[in-house]
Amino acid sequence: MAIRRIPVEQVTLGMYIVGFDQSWLNTPFLTHRFLLNRPTQLARLRRSGVRYVDIDTDRGVDVDSEQPIDGVASPTSHAPSPLNADTLLNLQLAKLPPTAHGTSLSRELVEAKQMRQQMLEDVRNMLWEIRTSGIVPSNQVKQISETVIAHTLNHAETVAALIRTREFSPDLYDHSLSVCTLAVLVGRLMGYDERRLLYLAMGALLHDIGLLGLPSHLLKPLRSLSPMEQSLYDRHPFLGRNMVEASPAIPDEVAWLISTHHIAPAQHLAQPEPVSEEAMAHSRLIRVVDEYDQLLTGQGYHPPLPVREALSELYQQGQRGELDLSMVSHLISQIGIYPLYSLVELSTGERGIVTSITPGQLLYPIVLIIQGPDHRFYAEPLPVNFATRTSAESPLEIVNVLDAEQEGIHVEEVLADWMTL
Repeated sequence: MAIRRIPVEQVTLGMYIVGFDQSWLNTPFLTHRFLLNRPTQLARLRRSGVRYVDIDTDRGVDVDSEQPIDGVASPTSHAPSPLNADTLLNLQLAKLPPTAHGTSLSRELVEAKQMRQQMLEDVRNMLWEIRTSGIVPSNQVKQISETVIAHTLNHAETVAALIRTREFSPDLYDHSLSVCTLAVLVGRLMGYDERRLLYLAMGALLHDIGLLGLPSHLLKPLRSLSPMEQSLYDRHPFLGRNMVEASPAIPDEVAWLISTHHIAPAQHLAQPEPVSEEAMAHSRLIRVVDEYDQLLTGQGYHPPLPVREALSELYQQGQRGELDLSMVSHLISQIGIYPLYSLVELSTGERGIVTSITPGQLLYPIVLIIQGPDHRFYAEPLPVNFATRTSAESPLEIVNVLDAEQEGIHVEEVLADWMTL
């Protein structure tokens, strides 16, 4: 790493910023380490009051002392032809090493949504094949599970945010994919290896396939079930297990996970067949994330709950022994009290978007404040790291989580010009 401090007047597009001459909180950026690759970033920097900038010349372009800055001719040089912003950007980015990159918050969110839509289509096709043929296609199940694992491990926070912000659907394929994704997210957090993640993903993906053997009105109940209907509904874990056992190449553990995903932790030891501690842990985890998604989406006739209320309900169930409390805690650690990309209201009346969750400090995210108390957009959004605020600063806290769509705020558009690593 070759660090160099330069005056802000010499900063150009293509430089890799690693620091400023003042506190992070006094600058208009979410991080002090990023690739400066947008004209709007450069303009924001020059209006910020920063006087000196630290750049990494190994990861970005350096100051070319023989060339004029910003198209202004030096006393001994001929004035160059003016370059527009796009041409200047392309010339400077061409000098960068292939390892230099940043992540557009907006682009990552859009790409994650597109990937989720493709996976939803794959899951829907898989479930349709199971319903029409009665056979579970093992190769398709494994392929979808591996895709979920790869996508989730590369985009963990964004994937978790999409589960909360998606347009909720009562269809089984939506719930199946969400439970699979959540299980992988928590399994990753717990350090599961690839083998365990694959078994976990397959079990979570197929956990409710027994519902395909029930009358269609039981798949999306809009009222409380009669005792007879409830008895029939409660059989779906065993129906699912029978479907998997009749299909080739599905591991036995996956079949067991399907049959036990509604069982309370204390009941695992009472099961007639011996299973490993590993398998029981997988079953308890699927039960937790399954319950969480049902609370979020209002599966059945229950109204959907906001994230904080759903997590609170899970915690209470864990304290009563209905769920594994340690698994609930891991889920809360992954999701965060204020999930990524959620719209929050502050004690000042201002509004902002959660752009990062600080590990181990779930109540103290990084928030990009975008609106004032009058709900008018700021010309320059202000990033605030709640984890680094001091007692000497004016009190500021998050008081509510809002629905961005209902408030008419398009998160992707707001984040279009913001970068993070």
